[in-house]
Amino acid sequence: MLDTIFSNYTNVLSLIAAALLIWTGIGILIAVKKLNDSYELAPNKFLYPANCKPSQCKDPVGFIAFITPRLILFAVVMLVLSAFLILSVTTLLSWMPEWISQYGAYLLFFPLFIWYVVFINQAAKRFW
Repeated sequence: MLDTIFSNYTNVLSLIAAALLIWTGIGILIAVKKLNDSYELAPNKFLYPANCKPSQCKDPVGFIAFITPRLILFAVVMLVLSAFLILSVTTLLSWMPEWISQYGAYLLFFPLFIWYVVFINQAAKRFW
């Protein structure tokens, strides 16, 4: 089975992408949990807009309320996309057209990332 999984570069790249998505998704969920437990804006490069220091936030509680559901949704969708990538490497998605099973998660990731950039920029305008 391992020889078929690693038989082409697309499968290897899909597994690497899945690992990165899992790592990032879990990291975001951990950061959100810490954020909600402490209600303090600790240094974190992923949660805050670029060049926005946590100490300069006008309304930390409002920011946490704004960003938490969006980050949770972002992380969960990343975990779902990683599961889709892992399933596409195995034969479990063999009933799907190959271009969907191989490239569907990549095509869905780009609008997800654009949405992340948009809501981070909205947070910068509203809370900094």
